[in-house]
Amino acid sequence: MLRQSTLSYRFDQVIRWVMAVYIFSLPFSGLLFIERNGFVLLLALMTIWCIVNRRHFFSRTPLDMPLAAFILWVGISVPFSASPVYSFGEFAKLLQQGLVFYWVVFFFQSRNHKLRIMVMFLGLLIVSSLYGIWQFDSSPIRKYYFIESFLGSEAALTTFLIMTLPLTAAMAAYVCEPWLKRLGASAAPLAVVCQLLTFSRAGMLALFVEVIVMAGMIRTRLIAALAGLVLMVSLLGAGTLLYIGDQNKLSFIPVKTKLSTYNLVSRYKAWVLGFEKVLEHPLLGEGYGKNLFQEVAQPHLDHTAEVPMAGGTHNTLLDITVGAGVPAGLAFLWLMWTIGRTGLAQFQTTQDSTERVWSFAIFLMVIGLFVRLFFDHMWVGSLAVMFWVMVGMAVRPMFSRV
Repeated sequence: MLRQSTLSYRFDQVIRWVMAVYIFSLPFSGLLFIERNGFVLLLALMTIWCIVNRRHFFSRTPLDMPLAAFILWVGISVPFSASPVYSFGEFAKLLQQGLVFYWVVFFFQSRNHKLRIMVMFLGLLIVSSLYGIWQFDSSPIRKYYFIESFLGSEAALTTFLIMTLPLTAAMAAYVCEPWLKRLGASAAPLAVVCQLLTFSRAGMLALFVEVIVMAGMIRTRLIAALAGLVLMVSLLGAGTLLYIGDQNKLSFIPVKTKLSTYNLVSRYKAWVLGFEKVLEHPLLGEGYGKNLFQEVAQPHLDHTAEVPMAGGTHNTLLDITVGAGVPAGLAFLWLMWTIGRTGLAQFQTTQDSTERVWSFAIFLMVIGLFVRLFFDHMWVGSLAVMFWVMVGMAVRPMFSRV
């Protein structure tokens, strides 16, 4: 019996190590092969684990109902898609994200596990921010060059920063280990500077919202001063850019549209078309998947217009609603609301510092990410998997593992 228990413990440790490597690879676009092959390996290991232990790994959580409702309705909509094969592939990715969430909930419940993954995310944030800052080049010959760090695109980088910045604030405020507190406080300015250098207005708006909510919840002089400093620097920078106005004098701005309403008008046209498509197919949608809207929008694109319509919805809620119907959009809202409410409830009731960090970070992240996703549909791919990893680290199962 002792030998069997030892083997079971070691097998669990192998799974945790494979998952740790899998999680580590998520922000790196160049390590996509590790992410893909790592998931296949984890799927095989989890199947063996279930057979050997004669049990499943699903734990009851407060998110079960909204997550099941969202996945179920998307699955129902797939056969009615304009491209069922493509939508089924996107639906399979959604199932993958759900599995990753429950794996994390089951295998990373101890304080040490949560602390190690926390340090991993902090390290990923620091490295990504430093590399992004290093990429910045203000010379005129680098026009149309966005910093993207290891993420593969400017939009992915700014979304990653919005997701992980709340973790640094939570660590600086609530973690017990002094070195971690200092590291979290030091990482935040790096991430903020990197966010500013992306010149992503949606990212900056999401950052403003996160900072304001954080200052309202962490009512200390230090946090209030830091929040005020971030807002002052950001607003001063934005005001200076608008005052200068002439794009030709600002060689460090990647494109002219950053100082205009061009992108907002372009997105608004796509949102109007998306709303019209929702009215046409309100129940089951046009087909689940980010790329399908591009086919829907293609006949409506007018490249001769002063401001052409965007090719995609650039809005996660609208994209899901157009793709899988109004019930899917409502389920998505229910899911996000439940995640934020659960994080806040756990933060207010738990006494464990590590759990308080994760709970507060998730509550803040959902708010900032929802603002960010209003202007870009980035709840896809590796970022969506990373989202579910972070949620799994924060959410406590309703019954403790035995």
